[in-house]
Amino acid sequence: MVAGLGGAMRRHHEPWMLQNLVQIAEQAEGAFVDVGVNLGQTLLAVKSIREDWDYVGFEPNPCCLFYTMNLIQLNRLEKCVIYPFGIAGSTGTVDLRLKSLTGGEGSIVPGFRSEEEYRRRIKVPVMGRQDLPEELLDKHIGVLKVDVEGGELEVFEAMRTLIEKNMPLIISELLPVYDAATERGSFRQKRQDVLTGMLEDLGYCIIRLHPDGTRELLEEIKVHGDMTLTNYLFVPAGRVDAFLPNE
Repeated sequence: MVAGLGGAMRRHHEPWMLQNLVQIAEQAEGAFVDVGVNLGQTLLAVKSIREDWDYVGFEPNPCCLFYTMNLIQLNRLEKCVIYPFGIAGSTGTVDLRLKSLTGGEGSIVPGFRSEEEYRRRIKVPVMGRQDLPEELLDKHIGVLKVDVEGGELEVFEAMRTLIEKNMPLIISELLPVYDAATERGSFRQKRQDVLTGMLEDLGYCIIRLHPDGTRELLEEIKVHGDMTLTNYLFVPAGRVDAFLPNE
């Protein structure tokens, strides 16, 4: 705990993530890029598997940044770079909607959830495609993880050139559409379709990561309302055999 922050770190965070990262580490050559660091849960998982894994994170929430930088220092982690901004469609400042100061449900996408679900807003910096760090453009990226509560489409669009260049393994959360007949559901569905269409054009296959560690190869992401079915691994088609569902 630091300055009252870090309560969520007392729980075993997303055991499915660690299980999958162990295998992904064997298949991935290059940096681990984490868009949506939050409190550093994935950072610790990555470093527990491979101490020298080059880690690059993006996190616009100043409370999460403060905690994560202390976490890095306390654990004496090396080869970690945290950029204090998010990735979006264009460079500027946006409203980050929050339920709690460091909650992982923070979103910069208007209309993704009802505004009544949030308790506060803070202004945070974001960078668009033209302003991505030069150091990132020069890196070989082995894994890209994106968890930005509805803002995934803008991240993938901003990083499309890097994805096309590196063809990394991609771990991403895509929250449920629930009901495509509603205004919000239709909004989510359209964004999801554009995102998956982009990855299909780039030659990626979709694997759903289940909480029990099993995997499911999908032709498409159908409309559902199950929060346990929101984590995906996008794999270049030529490498998908290494990640086929467990028997």
